[in-house]
Amino acid sequence: MATRIIMPQGGQDITEGTVVSWLKKEGDAVRKDEVVCEVETEKAVFEVPAPADGVLLKIVAGEGERVPIFSVIGIIGEQGEEIDLGEFIGGERQDEERLDIAEIRRRVGKEAPAGTGRVRASGRAKRIAAEKGIDLSNVEGTGPSGRITEKDVLDYAERSGAVSGTGEPGPPTREARPGRVVPMSKMRRVIARRMQESKQIIPHFYVTVSVDMTDALGLRDHLNQRSEGKEKISLNDMITKAAALALDEFYQVNCTLQDGNIIYLKDINIGIAVALDEGLVVPVLSGVDRLSLEEVARKTREMVDLSKSGKQASLARGGFTITNMGMFGVKNFVAIINPPESAILAVGSVEKRIVVGADGALRVRDMVEMTLSVDHRLLDGVIAARFLNKIKYHLQNPKSLLL
Repeated sequence: MATRIIMPQGGQDITEGTVVSWLKKEGDAVRKDEVVCEVETEKAVFEVPAPADGVLLKIVAGEGERVPIFSVIGIIGEQGEEIDLGEFIGGERQDEERLDIAEIRRRVGKEAPAGTGRVRASGRAKRIAAEKGIDLSNVEGTGPSGRITEKDVLDYAERSGAVSGTGEPGPPTREARPGRVVPMSKMRRVIARRMQESKQIIPHFYVTVSVDMTDALGLRDHLNQRSEGKEKISLNDMITKAAALALDEFYQVNCTLQDGNIIYLKDINIGIAVALDEGLVVPVLSGVDRLSLEEVARKTREMVDLSKSGKQASLARGGFTITNMGMFGVKNFVAIINPPESAILAVGSVEKRIVVGADGALRVRDMVEMTLSVDHRLLDGVIAARFLNKIKYHLQNPKSLLL
């Protein structure tokens, strides 16, 4: 049965992507999870893996074509299988636009030297090479099948004395200090546009609670001591799981607003804000309510690592986002909602504080502030408060996260 290859979102702020190159041609055999093409969004270059074993039956979106996210860009099936192309792609390609592929390749450092064939490199390696003006054909790859890795490019840059500043404008550097004008990078423009849209359209309100994390810390340490090589669990993993359980109970929060309709989402998919040197991405962890705490930890780590390497993180649409600045010593803050989601949870740092217990005694506890930003068009204060307090309940009764 034929399977669609989908243009990945690669971050919740992305609406379209461009096919940079196909690594397979029509008729080639492909294996599941083998990289078949590379796409560029406004935030990064992503490798797209094959969703199934088979043969690349059809390339729907050619190199240089810009198409909406989640649209069909290719089809995999069995050798000789006949497909109804109209059934597979429908009207999804009405907005496509062909771009200058040579220019795209130049920007991502992919232009192969004449006569030497394709240069194989990771997305992050290409981006760094483009920023530093490095010709990848001069870099020796140490990855699988000679693939050039980020480390290969950095090692080459150190040996050759390559400097940054020849590619797309990047994050603030010493050169971007006061006294200079630096154009916004594409990623920064996307973030600016989406956050401005959110604050202009969405009437935000905010709810804050203090959560006693003492027992959660104790359970985390206990589980990690017994992990014996398994994935270590972080407090953020526990917060993610607690949010998923709360979303399962308060389905009203797990919704979006589209064309005047409230869409209550079937799946509980949670975006995790990840800070990169270039800006911010929000990869999405899907089906969190069905995952064990250990699975949440493992999948989150994989997802974050992929995002940091500039690769595709998830095809899932997010319904709720968590952003944590506790590791930077931030006590509390409010976050801007990721449209079209209904809410986002901002998490501060865990601090030891003296609190008054139910018996009136003073105790030292590990406390954290959590602030929920809510779209008032979709939710009212009572539901928001109950939902946030359910997250608090699970964290203050952390064994509930193991059920």
